[in-house]
Formats: sequence, C-alpha cells, structure tokens
Amino acid sequence: MRPARRDVLRAAGAAAVLGLGTACARIPTDSPIDSRTLSGQAQPGAPYVRALPPPDDATAEDVVAGFVQAGVGSEEDFAVARAYLTAEASATWDPAARITVYSGSQELQVEEVGEGKLAMMLQVVALVDADGVRSLMSGPVSREIQVEIEQVEDQWRLSAVPDGIFLSEAAFETLYGPARLYFLDARDRHLVPDHRWFPLRRGAPAVLEAFLAGPAPFLEGAVTSHVPRTSGISDAVITTGVDGSAQVTVPTAIASLAAGPRALALSQLEASLRSLRTLSGVRLVQDGQDVVLDDETRVERALPGHRPIAAGPSGIISLTDAGTADPAVQLVPDLAETEVSAPVIAQDGVLAAARSREGSVVLIASTDGSVPLREAATGGAFVAPRIDDAGFVWTASRSSAGALLALSGQGPDRDAKVDAPWLAGREIQALDIAADATRMVLLSADDGGSRVDLCAVVRDADGVPASLTEPTTVHTFLTSVTDLSWYDELALVMLGTDRSAEEERALIVDLAAGREALPVLEPGIDRIAGSVVAEAVWAGTAGGELLRSDGESWTPVDIEGRDPSFY
Repeated sequence: MRPARRDVLRAAGAAAVLGLGTACARIPTDSPIDSRTLSGQAQPGAPYVRALPPPDDATAEDVVAGFVQAGVGSEEDFAVARAYLTAEASATWDPAARITVYSGSQELQVEEVGEGKLAMMLQVVALVDADGVRSLMSGPVSREIQVEIEQVEDQWRLSAVPDGIFLSEAAFETLYGPARLYFLDARDRHLVPDHRWFPLRRGAPAVLEAFLAGPAPFLEGAVTSHVPRTSGISDAVITTGVDGSAQVTVPTAIASLAAGPRALALSQLEASLRSLRTLSGVRLVQDGQDVVLDDETRVERALPGHRPIAAGPSGIISLTDAGTADPAVQLVPDLAETEVSAPVIAQDGVLAAARSREGSVVLIASTDGSVPLREAATGGAFVAPRIDDAGFVWTASRSSAGALLALSGQGPDRDAKVDAPWLAGREIQALDIAADATRMVLLSADDGGSRVDLCAVVRDADGVPASLTEPTTVHTFLTSVTDLSWYDELALVMLGTDRSAEEERALIVDLAAGREALPVLEPGIDRIAGSVVAEAVWAGTAGGELLRSDGESWTPVDIEGRDPSFY
C-alpha cells in the first residue's frame, strides 16, 4: 500500500545528536561518540556515528526518515543510505554533491503529497557544497524536500531523492571540522585562507584533494596557487601516527618544481595541513628526508596589527601607553595639528591616512615624512579609510555608485576606482581589508537593513587593484551591524544590536566557528576595533571616550580619543 498519513518523528534520547527520531539510526550506546578506524583512508581517532539499515517492517515514512539519518554513515560510499534506495536510484545518487545541515531542535515532518510521493520539511541552517564551502542561512529556513517511493519485494524503497546528504547541526559538527585551504595573494607575499569544512575521518587527503578544485568562488581571480592542479597531488603518501601527527610525502608534481615555486607550494601545503584540528603535527618528507622551509623562503600567514591608535583632540595618537601620566604620542607629524577622524596606519608603520573631522576629506600622509600630505579625496561623505600593505588607502562614498576608491601612497596618478556593481544603490557604512591584502569585508545597508559581505580584491602582479569579486554574505548573529573590522585571520569584531536582547553588543564572529560575545556595552559606542595579536578590543564614542576590553569587562581609558584601530 502507499503512504496515506502525516507522520511526525520526534528526536529522543541519544539520537538527539542526529536531530531525528530513534527508529533508524542511533549513536552507539557505549559512548556518545564511538571512535574507531574506518575502512579506506581514515584519520585515526576520528569520530564515527553508526547508521542502521532499514528494518523489514519499515513504513514509507520510516524509510524517508531513515535515509535522512543514514547520512552520518559514510563507510563504503554511504552503503547504509543506499540500502534505503532502489537499485536505479542508488546508481544515480551522488552523496558528495552537497550537505544540507538542519536544526535538530525541530521536528522532522513527513507527509504524502501525491501518488508515490512524500515530502519532508526541514529547518535548514546551512548548506555545504561539494568543495566544503559552507553557506550559513540568516536563521533556520523551512525547506521542503520531495522524494518518490515504491515497493521492492514488499519493502518500501526510495526511487528518487535529491543528491547530497542531510545532517543535523550536532551531527555535522561531530563528523566535520573546519580547515583552511591556503592560497597566495597576487604578489606571492601572503598566504590567503579559504575556510572549508572537511570530513574528520578523511583528514589530510581531503585537504590535498581540495587543491584540485581551486579556491572558493569569492576568491576566484584574486588568489594564485603554486600547488599543481593534477591528480598526483591527492595521491601523496600520508602516514598518520598514533599521536595524530601526519607524515606527508611531498607529491612529485611539487618536488619537481623550480626552487621558488616549490617553496611557495610547500608553504601552502604545510599551512593547510596544520589547520586540521585532527592533526597534532605535520612533517613534509622528500626522498626520506624532512623538508624544512627556512624563514627566507617560507610564506607566512598574515595577521592583524597589534599597536592601538586613535584620533586625538588633534592628530593621530598612540594608545600603546594609554593610562600613563605621559601625554599621548603623536604618530604622524604632518597631521599633529589637524583635527581628524578614523585614523589608520599601515602595518609597516609608514603610510597613514585619516578623514577630516566631518568626514568629507580623506587625507594621506606618513609617520616619517616620506609621503607628502595630500587631500586624496574630497567633496563627499566618506567611510573610514583602511590601508593595505600594497600601498593603497581604501575608502568609498557612503552613497555608493557601485565602486570603491583605492588611493595610492605613491601619488594621485596611481589612484584607482575599483568597480563593485553589486554595491550599487546601497549605502556603504564600513569596510576593512585583511592583512593578506586580498580579502575585504564591507558593511552596507538599504531599505531591507544592513548586510556584511566578504569579497576579494583582484590585482595585477604589482598589487594594483582592478576589481572586487562577487561576494558571499557573512552571517552576523546581529539584528543590525554598525561597525566592523578584522580581528584575526578568519574572525571579525562587530558592533551592532543583539537579536535576543535588543541591546548594543560587540561580537567576535569567526567565519568558520561561530561567535563569541564580548561584555555588554553602555549606549553611545560608535566604533569597535580588535586584534587577536594584541588580545584586546577597543571601543570609542563620538564624544571622545575610549574603552578597552580583555574579553572579561570594559575598562575606561583616561585619554581623550575617538575611532580606535590597530596597525
């Protein structure tokens, strides 16, 4: 007979980690997570969640639910999940196409929608594509998934299902882990992280395979790679010790490169493998010998600056010794007598920029007088400028016409207008460029509210910017965002309104791992800046009050200043 009723399957007991009922899949009873070596290439100690095949008396609704639950079992190419399918459906189903991550706190609803057709409703919180790129929803979004079912030898089996697997949030976070696939900026000076999610059971091989697919869409055209995109890369011999460390034989395709490109490729490879939380260490081996990159050839990760600054009553002042009896040090002589706002200094400590007090002029100068003071942009309401290490000061008119300004420290003849058509019609409120001089975040708003986008700067080999890539939206966990800046390689510090309490809050939002709430702020804060290197976050009010936090509380600083930042 065909299914003829609505069935609501409830999560219960140990199966709560699956977010579904207990009929067809359970966590092993001897511990919440059963760790053992899996067949094929598997990372020792990786979590394992057991999926169960369909029982002989399974109803049509049970089969639908069981198939969803069986996504936890990846052994033998998802053999358990395939047991819920007809032979024809199993032959065409691609479990690696995507992962639909749903809220385990919601009921899974299965109902008949037609002859031999069922639909299940999921509260989807994220999607992960075949390359491990995760896209978070703004919140749980109801999705209807339709399947077809028929009887095979008196047993219900699914004859049509969408490609991919389904995992609850808890199951996904148990079986998958974040990693960073490192590419290079256009000048081959910095490692640029591309955050992905890989199955923990795969470990290092998953990272190597990901290089073949190239960077995430928002990085396409903005990064380079010296890791050859050949199948031999993923065939590297990888030995994992009992302590979780990995010994990786350098693939022939990399070993045969010339010295310069080989060092760059090895830098990418080593940093990417070290980002895996399941590996306690990484050794690169070639011809039986350890490969050790020296400081001159190794390309390092780019981290934010650690020295705090602010706009003083006049000029750009240092906050490094804030709280002492000594007067604040002026850092930019040419601006020492000028009232400015939103000051920034390049990480090398030379190029500097700021807005005029009212924000209608962008000024460029330097700490040592090597860059003549100039009014680089005038006649608009400009967002707070930011500096990259290619020598460009980034800003934009708030009323965006779909472009940013990249103002050169070498003079106006090298200034560039950088097109970003996707910003047209939006009010730009803030921007910041990462220390790798490639990834950029932009805060903008329209009638629908504020939005944070992550994109990348496309440059030529000399670092001259040409365009911005198509962005990906960042999930902020805030009702509205008013300010932001980079805090760490993959984390932002944000200021905005908390969704639950409707109060002003500051958050550290990790692009891979979620959020960390900072202590509650008093009303009136309009600027936020932080640095994981300095292990500090600074906040400021328009009235000249500054506060500093170590994550536990906010402490007022006895110095007049506005618009804190780091270099």
